[in-house]
Amino acid sequence: MARPQRNNVDYFPFYCEDGEKMFYLEETYGNDGFATFIKLLRELAKTDYHFLNLSKPSTKMFLSAKCKISKEILESIINDLVELGKFDKTLWKENSIVWCQDFIDSIQDAYLRRNNNCITYEGLLQHLISLGIRKQVKCKPKVDVNTQTKLKDSKEDETKKELPIVYRKFDHLSITIDEINKILELGYKMVQLTEIMDSIENYSKNKSYKSLYLTSLNWIRKKHPEVEEKDNQPEYDSKGKIKIDFGTQTTKY
Repeated sequence: MARPQRNNVDYFPFYCEDGEKMFYLEETYGNDGFATFIKLLRELAKTDYHFLNLSKPSTKMFLSAKCKISKEILESIINDLVELGKFDKTLWKENSIVWCQDFIDSIQDAYLRRNNNCITYEGLLQHLISLGIRKQVKCKPKVDVNTQTKLKDSKEDETKKELPIVYRKFDHLSITIDEINKILELGYKMVQLTEIMDSIENYSKNKSYKSLYLTSLNWIRKKHPEVEEKDNQPEYDSKGKIKIDFGTQTTKY
């Protein structure tokens, strides 16, 4: 049986040449600024899916102790790195999440060597939703150009068509963010779905499958039949009788 996928790394590249951001940190905080930044990158490397959740005061206190600075100085350094564009502003301001896209880009080789998929920004958003850290957005959010792929149709009127964002891909199979959402809307948890997709990837006969979405849906229904069954349980009124809805039936997508 194949080993489970790792979602962290043992090392990351660091360029020796000083940039403006590192110069600012050292000028403002002395060696504490530079050392804290390096230690934050180390924590991002060791942590599954490469994000730091500092929403709990105890987590922030522990991290500040590891960096040997006060909690206030740690927050100030992170805020400055956010303003400098090193850490994602939205995730930090809304959820106290530290995410560094530059760091993710720098460790792609490590994932390629072990034939594994590194989490993407869109994948992280979905993961945070499954953990209850972020709320599900009904409408598609506007994202940076570098996080979306657009196709230009020159044969029509040069209208840009958005391609579906792939959440996970292995071999010939892939699944998009929209397809992930369809399964989660049925009541399943992201942890359950991730476990199912890992099993499919490690299944020796997965080459016979044509759709990761349909296969995942089929497998997760078999493993967790109780999830959708609970939605089909009848409702009872105060007298213990089954409620009957004679209104128009709606379909849940």
